Amino acid sequence: MKVEARITLLADSTNAVKALASITIEESFVVTGIRVIESQKGSLFCSMPSRKMPNGEYKDICFPLSAEVRTLMTDEILKVYYEEVGKAQNTVPDEDFSNGFPINTEIPDDLPF
Repeated sequence: MKVEARITLLADSTNAVKALASITIEESFVVTGIRVIESQKGSLFCSMPSRKMPNGEYKDICFPLSAEVRTLMTDEILKVYYEEVGKAQNTVPDEDFSNGFPINTEIPDDLPF
């Protein structure tokens, strides 16, 4: 089974939800609203999209029927998550834009303000 994941990292690192994910299964079916969550012990897991019921419980809207498929989906999501985290941590601007212009660049005199 072919599973492709897409990740959107969340900026608030103090929140247990670290990212939102969506997956495409066999280029035919998309599931959105999957959350990548950090447990209290520090491990990551994926939470399927859910809905709050009138009694206050949350029920998954969709979910894998077997442990094998859950593992396949989770592994792909976490693989892409770690790739995106790595890209975000290695992102360093090529130039210093602290004054709004690249360092060693003269500020033009003819600016309209």
